[in-house]
Amino acid sequence: MYQVLITVLSVYIISVGTLSLFGVLRFTLTDITLSLGVIVVTALLAHYLLARVTKAPANIWSTVITALILFLLFTPTSDFGGILALAAIAALAVTSKYVVRYRNVHLVNPVALAAVLAGVFGLGYATWWVANLFLAPILIIGGLVITHKIRRLPMVLVGILTSIIMVGVYSLLRGSFGFDVFYNLLLTSPLWFFMTIMVTEPLSTPAGAKAQMFYGGFIGLLSQIPFAIGPFFNSPELALVIANLLVWPMTLRGRLTLTLQKVREVTANTFEYSFKPSFPFTFEPGQYLEWALPHTSPDGRGTRRYFTIASAPAESNVRLVVRHSSPGSTYKEALRALKRNESIFASQLAGDFTLPLDISAHRYLFVAGGIGITPFMSYIADCLHSHITIDAQLLYCNKSVQDIAYADYFKKAESIGLQTTHVLVDPSPNWLGETGFLDVEKVKRMVPDVAERIVYISGPPGMVGAYKKMFIQIGVPSNAIKTDYFPGLA
Repeated sequence: MYQVLITVLSVYIISVGTLSLFGVLRFTLTDITLSLGVIVVTALLAHYLLARVTKAPANIWSTVITALILFLLFTPTSDFGGILALAAIAALAVTSKYVVRYRNVHLVNPVALAAVLAGVFGLGYATWWVANLFLAPILIIGGLVITHKIRRLPMVLVGILTSIIMVGVYSLLRGSFGFDVFYNLLLTSPLWFFMTIMVTEPLSTPAGAKAQMFYGGFIGLLSQIPFAIGPFFNSPELALVIANLLVWPMTLRGRLTLTLQKVREVTANTFEYSFKPSFPFTFEPGQYLEWALPHTSPDGRGTRRYFTIASAPAESNVRLVVRHSSPGSTYKEALRALKRNESIFASQLAGDFTLPLDISAHRYLFVAGGIGITPFMSYIADCLHSHITIDAQLLYCNKSVQDIAYADYFKKAESIGLQTTHVLVDPSPNWLGETGFLDVEKVKRMVPDVAERIVYISGPPGMVGAYKKMFIQIGVPSNAIKTDYFPGLA
């Protein structure tokens, strides 16, 4: 995510420089270069100083992103007083990360908070100068790339839609309703940059697609309502700060430190890691965490991964199941080398691959491909802990019998209603179970009432996509098919 965001922001800045070079923008290359340099250098200096003083966990790439966004919000200048103000705003934004925080995570978007405070203290106002007609196509395309990457597109689209509705209603009340109102909103206002870059910050968004859509809709609505309270007047940045504070109880509410307790191999090259969390937290079976594992010389895929929680919410420890390959990424090599009482960190909880609240009121078909078994582990663990019966059939697809994980565990789960069928692509000669890939005929034979069940599919993206089409062909309604996939990063 950091790489994508930095790349997109860099494209924006290069586009700004190009437009300035051709005289399209009123800012000179000197204004742009000097302002960018001062903001980035100040932000990095503040980052290193505060990280050393507070000894708090620090992420330099997060600070770089903060600096690039600030540059695109506050008007570039080469005036000495203006440069000092930009430096002060950059320092304010980075400082807020280390001061306005709880359990090592900032409570509100640091750029939005710095923009609000800059106006209050008279340092300057966020002009959102990057939002102009010439840059609009680039902002829209870049924003859609980011929202697709971090799976926030529904939230962003709801936010944009509610903004359009609010502006339309307000213009009707003022008697100024017309084409120009929506033209300006969509092409020359901060809307696209604000919703795709600022609102999508993962640490301050709630977990779950429905909650995220309400969040995006609330921000889209609030950001377009004109009001003033003392020195505070409404702006996109103030709307975001208010929304961040309101949804904070719905987030992870801190940065988890997960201390390794034990490791065990559950099948060939697949290991279960059991961690003790630094504080209790609530999650739904099937949700995932962003796991950060700082290590020396990380490869291009970085120090973070999204992994589904394999344990039940009632368990005291958090379990992570990972398949290792050779050669693996530097991340997985660092994870493999982790010793007892060493730690990994988690700072984002998300995911909608969850069961309904009334679990026993439905029938289910679970389809897992390889390590895609993880969310189903969490489901079953939760049902076993809670003594909940479940009418579910599990089709567990693997290459060979050596790849099957938790066979005994799923056998035990028959006591609560789970029926498991193993399907192998490359079975041994003495294998008597199902073989090959799933197809319409096999599924109907193994699960005759498949069209009446809610289908959950988890595994590699290719498998998930192909099987979703197959279940629609069988007659399962598309809204009764839930999918989850892992990117396959080694």
